[in-house]
Amino acid sequence: MAVRRGDVTTARELLARVPVPGPITPIDHRMLLRLCRAELAVATGSPAAALREAEEGLAELGLARDRVGGLDLLCGTAVHGRELGELAIGLVLDRGGDAGTAFDWLERTRAQVYRYEPLPAIDDPVLARRVAESRTLSRAVQQARLDGRPADELEARLEPLQREVARLGWHTSVWGRPRPVCRVTDVHARLGDRAMVSFVAHGNVLSAVVLAEGDATLVRLGDATEVFEQARQLHADLDALAPDRLPKPLADAITASAARRAEVLDGALIAPLSPLVGGRDLVVVPTGDLYAVPWNALPSLHGRPVVVAPSATAWLNAASAPGSSASRVVLVGGPNLPEAVGEVSNLRATYPDAVTAEEVAEVLTHLDGARLAHIAAHGEHESDNALFSRLELADGPLFAHETARLRTAPEQVILAACSLALSHIRPGDEALGFAGALLASGSRTVVAAVNKVGDQAAALTMETFHKLLSSGRPTPHALAEATAVDPLRRPFVCFGA
Repeated sequence: MAVRRGDVTTARELLARVPVPGPITPIDHRMLLRLCRAELAVATGSPAAALREAEEGLAELGLARDRVGGLDLLCGTAVHGRELGELAIGLVLDRGGDAGTAFDWLERTRAQVYRYEPLPAIDDPVLARRVAESRTLSRAVQQARLDGRPADELEARLEPLQREVARLGWHTSVWGRPRPVCRVTDVHARLGDRAMVSFVAHGNVLSAVVLAEGDATLVRLGDATEVFEQARQLHADLDALAPDRLPKPLADAITASAARRAEVLDGALIAPLSPLVGGRDLVVVPTGDLYAVPWNALPSLHGRPVVVAPSATAWLNAASAPGSSASRVVLVGGPNLPEAVGEVSNLRATYPDAVTAEEVAEVLTHLDGARLAHIAAHGEHESDNALFSRLELADGPLFAHETARLRTAPEQVILAACSLALSHIRPGDEALGFAGALLASGSRTVVAAVNKVGDQAAALTMETFHKLLSSGRPTPHALAEATAVDPLRRPFVCFGA
């Protein structure tokens, strides 16, 4: 408050009274002290001192994060450094900092959960028992809703049980081994002839840092609120367009609306960057509501290979990972999907040695260390607790946090019939959901829809996609071609690398 009033003398005196942090000072107190020092430095015309506080503070937060167990707790740690990171990025952007510096600060502050190499989980019989109880209770809640019976009592029992599962996951073991945050030069060395676009919103201005041909360029794009609103409206239109048998007048009206939204987003996000990216394959690092954009639905990206990553560091780690020597292909078909049985059986011709699975235990067994997993099953994104996002299998739900504890994550996962690419966006652009849990656990690539998708549209997309994939086409190229036929009804995105 003293800084806001311009009373820097009082601000200095107040800060001088704060004791030096000790060994048990909570991390949120440490970050708040760093933030106060940085704000005072800005107020007294010392931006370099403010950036030093931010750099040291975020490094300190990283050390605390390194000791955390449980993916959701790891993801939630970013909240303590949010304001410190925003202050630093704001200083760089507002003072005309170069694009490389802006990029490096973005990587320090976003999606840190994806830079960890997962360590083997410690088996915990109590945790396993609670997960089984949670699965049974979730199935009971779902059945009660289908039968039209009250589910309030069951839901009241399920909520504390899910909290208990999360709490136990925090304490079983440290989540992973930290890997360094990447720099501009690291990304250039790996990009080749692709381009990377890293979006950032500061204040109400949306900007992008573009890496291409060894150069980094900062481009200011415009009003962030307006762009995010268009992204939300496109998302709503595509959800409404998803059912297979909409009446034609309704389908035409929704299609026209969605096409307009896609054109507006294309003009706001891609057109200003076209002199820099040309027709290159793209790696996109979104921010906020842009995580829910089906990028191949934008007119200038129809048929163009696009990969979406939560951070450049996450993309670089996935792109640099050695290819798996595993050969196992897993085909999973869930219940109540009219097209799923045919889709999975048709894929047996493409992958004659594939194993099939329908129940949770056998699916988890086969996923462990698989080269490719194709899962056609309904699912639901759980925004309140992303790690309880689930796939509905024959004997009950498969939760995201269960896939996050596999010994060896499947190298590539195709989620063919649900919107489980959606993520809950936490402070610091930490995006976590079913697809995110797989990426954080070591999967290199996840293909999934960011919207609801009709069973028929999903089956047709997957038929084309797998033919191209099995013939040797790279995943983003195969997906771009498979979605280009009807991009508004095939909102699949390639995540990871």
